[in-house]
Amino acid sequence: MEKTRVALALALSLGVMLAWQYFFAPTPPADKKPVEQAAPTPGQPAPVPGVPTPAPVVVPVTMGPPKDVTVETSLWKATFSNTGAVMTKFVLKQLPNGRKLKAGDGSPELNLISTRAHKVDDKVPAELGAAFQVRIPADKALETVLNTSNYTVGDITSLSIADGDTKELTFTLADATGTTVTKKFVFRGGQFLFDYVMDARRAGQPIPTEVGIGPNFGDQSIKDYDGYTHTPPQAVVYDTNSRFIGFSSVKPEAPQNFANVSWGGLTDHYFAFAFVPARPVATASLHGMQVDSIVSGKAGKREYVTASLAVENGAVNTVYLGPKDRTYLLVANGFIQKERKSTADLRGLIDYGWMSFIVRPMIPLLDWLLRFFYAQVHNYGWAIVLVTVVVNLLLFPLRWKTASSFRKASVHAPRIKELQERYKELQRQKVKMDDPRMLQLQKEQMQATKDSLPVMGCLPLVLQMPVFFAMYIYLQQSVDLRQAFFAGWLHDLSAPDPWHILPVALCITQIGQSYLMPQPTTAPDPAMEMQRKIMVWVMPIIFAGFFFWSAPSGLVVYWMAGNIIGIVSQLIINRMLPPVTPPTATATEAPADGKKKNLKPRTA
Repeated sequence: MEKTRVALALALSLGVMLAWQYFFAPTPPADKKPVEQAAPTPGQPAPVPGVPTPAPVVVPVTMGPPKDVTVETSLWKATFSNTGAVMTKFVLKQLPNGRKLKAGDGSPELNLISTRAHKVDDKVPAELGAAFQVRIPADKALETVLNTSNYTVGDITSLSIADGDTKELTFTLADATGTTVTKKFVFRGGQFLFDYVMDARRAGQPIPTEVGIGPNFGDQSIKDYDGYTHTPPQAVVYDTNSRFIGFSSVKPEAPQNFANVSWGGLTDHYFAFAFVPARPVATASLHGMQVDSIVSGKAGKREYVTASLAVENGAVNTVYLGPKDRTYLLVANGFIQKERKSTADLRGLIDYGWMSFIVRPMIPLLDWLLRFFYAQVHNYGWAIVLVTVVVNLLLFPLRWKTASSFRKASVHAPRIKELQERYKELQRQKVKMDDPRMLQLQKEQMQATKDSLPVMGCLPLVLQMPVFFAMYIYLQQSVDLRQAFFAGWLHDLSAPDPWHILPVALCITQIGQSYLMPQPTTAPDPAMEMQRKIMVWVMPIIFAGFFFWSAPSGLVVYWMAGNIIGIVSQLIINRMLPPVTPPTATATEAPADGKKKNLKPRTA
């Protein structure tokens, strides 16, 4: 039985950590809708029942030769192609605070959008398209024409936009059937926001269209995924009541359809691509695909996802393309809510996990503290250490309460040992369970057990867990830690320690803290001793090996700093706690022979 409890404790500990790290929100089921018959393209015969319809002839409109236009601000640089009037490249240059950005592999260009797959000279599958391509579910032939034609864009080859300035880029298309399309982008210098306006008509009548966001979004240098900072692309959709209705990992399955959509977008671990319609739209859909590609030098699968949202002809839609950081998202929210009169809250792009209701309220304080200390020391590694010091100082009263409660509970150990010996003696005498002596002993055991369990002492430990979870999540998602230098060989706090020195040091400090952790001293029990040895020696090794060996350095620095501060705090508490006077027993008790006698005061 005792061995089973030990194994169960170990399994539960591992299970909690694994569930926390690898938990994903459930994917909503795809709406099943009947397949709509595509409307015939002008010039094509209407379908006749029972007679196979020939494939429509797609004839792209040529308004000029293929042409690229470069748009550049202080924060980013984008490339647009007049073939389909789509965005083919988007390079983030720096953050608003002036910090330069690089790709995840260290190359100078951090490109978030590409029309090429992660396979040498292999384009993204045509069915997934490109950013800002047109989608017309009711007329796939016309959709193909609009996405393969060369739009006219004038003599513009580049736009340079200074901070505070605004410039426009307009693509136009017209064919012989009376179909006209206009795509207009309005850019603002020094912002991650810009406007998108589309007007598509046939013979003067509006054409119901959707805009495609994606599909190849995220740091293009990332070739492989992990559970920390290289996560697969995902899609997010919110409805008109600001409720989350879709957050999808890519799966090779049918599109997921949603109604009454307020806004939607795509994310990778640190960056986001969000589209906010001028007004809520009736429909939106998510499309996913896994494509054969090269992953870590080997053949594998690469995930692609795109979101399609209906657009209103001539309406001004807002696009956010930049860091998935709450500070910049709050700035974007201010503009969207004030200028566009929208209730969209782009902070929904940040996923805080299944404990978001506890974690989210703590994030603003943690974010402020990290930025404040960085402004003082200009090093995010030391800023993390200082934040950890502040958090542990705030938790010091809880540590004190825990240690004090366990210290008081420890004085009951001799009493419990004595009751155990008396119980064994009664069993040897074969005393029945309903015997008054046995009933009295059971009553005394229950009282002693109640006194020795530091229930209130465990409560402070529970109250600390939300803070630890908040720090754990925040440090994984903070774009400020991405490629931030700490010291020596640690050039990127968002990457694992290349020499694994930090995980080993963390393991040592975790053992030291576990060894000093206050324990409710009870009578010697081999099973309890084994459990303590597992918690002190085995669990730190498991955590360091399985969860921190490849964890971001910033996260390991936080955890290790917390261990060191915990060791120092416990040593101080152990010296400051006054000795506890053992309880005195003045009541009469029934020994094994059934005769009552007065007990002298006990000493611990």
